[in-house]
Amino acid sequence: MLIISFDAVADSVWKSAPDSCRNIKAFTSSAETFTGVRSVFLSNTYPIHCSVVTGRPPGEHGVLNNVAPFPGSIPKWTISASAIKTRTIWQAAAEAGLKVAAFLWPCTGGSPHIRWNIPEIPPVPGQKQIAANLKEGSKLLQLGVLLRHGDLVRRVSAATVDELTTVCAADALRRKRPDLTLVHLTRCDYLGHELGPGPETSALMHEAIDKSLGALLDAAGGDTEVIALSDHGCKAVHTEPAPNDLLKDMGLFGEGCFFECCGGSAFLHAGTLPEPKLLAVKKKTEGLEGFSRFLTNDEMSESGRAGLPFGFGFMPGYSAEPAPTGHKGTHGYPLDIPDYHVFYAVKGRGFSPGAARTGGSLLDIAPIAASLLGVDMDMDMDIERSTK
Repeated sequence: MLIISFDAVADSVWKSAPDSCRNIKAFTSSAETFTGVRSVFLSNTYPIHCSVVTGRPPGEHGVLNNVAPFPGSIPKWTISASAIKTRTIWQAAAEAGLKVAAFLWPCTGGSPHIRWNIPEIPPVPGQKQIAANLKEGSKLLQLGVLLRHGDLVRRVSAATVDELTTVCAADALRRKRPDLTLVHLTRCDYLGHELGPGPETSALMHEAIDKSLGALLDAAGGDTEVIALSDHGCKAVHTEPAPNDLLKDMGLFGEGCFFECCGGSAFLHAGTLPEPKLLAVKKKTEGLEGFSRFLTNDEMSESGRAGLPFGFGFMPGYSAEPAPTGHKGTHGYPLDIPDYHVFYAVKGRGFSPGAARTGGSLLDIAPIAASLLGVDMDMDMDIERSTK
């Protein structure tokens, strides 16, 4: 089985691929495609990818965002598989005697269940990237990559990393023949952040998806069952408010009291803030530029933040990060905003080639994968396959 995640591809982008994208069109004709799919809240990459492989929301699996909550000068990324508190598809597969490979899949660092592993470890100042990857991933596999693809490694960047990821995954599919391979491709997320959504961005996304998809399917072979999916959409951004400036103006900001800024949403960590001051902060929050609404109890619970005083969502066009980014597009919004659905497509037993469905959830992926692999995820859930 091959699971491919195309980061930040809205279902509208997937559906609008032109006929010139022959690999997308050929795969779609061989798979059952679900659009209008519900993602997971918080709608950021790491919590969603952990939900994809566990079938659980962030409030259950424990990975709540890409980085640690406090907005420090250097972000602390969640890279270790040990951060996931519930059973994963790679754990179930390995325990069933299957061989697993993963390429830049979030939160796989140090996993004892992934035989061939190149984990996603985002670059941070002062970090020796190759040493960090060798520490958390498969040393022999990665040393082989350095020997065979040193030129790609030396010129890798956020804009070009998919080329290296695809080559490495295709090599493993041909040489190692894993029973389960997970691949995370990020160029579309890079394009969404840098350019914002629009026709030009969609065309570049289609080109990137088609190229990587074709290479991976060719390496996997026609008998391999395949799940392709996206994690979240991307909304245009024109203004980056700074919620923590509100706390600074009130003399409250610090490690015990801060807003955790997550793109289209933010959450107040209040520490021991007295109730009167908490109410004052909440009232001022409503006056923030771009404020849309406070999050519901269900949203706070799903995101793993039921114990916090409150969270809120921004209107599309507004985004708050730990530090200004200059991004033209982002995610992290509540899931009820327009055109913010994702897709998944399954080529495998029990799925109808060429069929198009509407509905479902990214929480479907883990039980679907477990069923096709014949492994036990210890899950008591129904796969959502609602159609319209």
